[in-house]
Amino acid sequence: MSDKEEELFEEKKVEMEVKEDGPGIAPNPPSPQPEEEVIEKPKKEKKPKKKRVLTEAQKEQLKANLAKGRATSLANRQKKKKLKDIAAEEKTIMEDEKIFENLKKKLTSKQIAEENEKLKNELAELKASMAKPKKVERAPTPTPEAPENKKVEPPPAPMPVIPEKKVLTAKQKRTMLRGL
Repeated sequence: MSDKEEELFEEKKVEMEVKEDGPGIAPNPPSPQPEEEVIEKPKKEKKPKKKRVLTEAQKEQLKANLAKGRATSLANRQKKKKLKDIAAEEKTIMEDEKIFENLKKKLTSKQIAEENEKLKNELAELKASMAKPKKVERAPTPTPEAPENKKVEPPPAPMPVIPEKKVLTAKQKRTMLRGL
């Protein structure tokens, strides 16, 4: 085997030796593979698309369709917004009911009875104050001696009416219950 290896090495050495063609020419190493010529295919130019020619009637029809579509789209968006608002309102009502039920469970029957008595007393006081308007004592007014020089004053304004309590909205109830 050693003889065969030497022969192989000798052949390789022969191939690697540089041939000199002349005194000033540099040696060219042998290329392992010949270069393949890259052939470029000419690119096809794109033909411009033909524009569709519309008549005036077709243009008017397209404009009408566009306006109709926009109106329909607007109506659909408004409808969806209303449904979303209703769903949000229902959700807040359900949450408020859960909070109320939870508070109801927390209060004991004794506390509820005390609170009811307190509210009944307040209600009775309010009814009494509404039924009997408070009389304000006034100093007696002097009788006019000479009606020619003095102007007659109109009677005093009636007592202001106490406004009724407002019904709280769900949002106001939530804000009141938030601190509990």
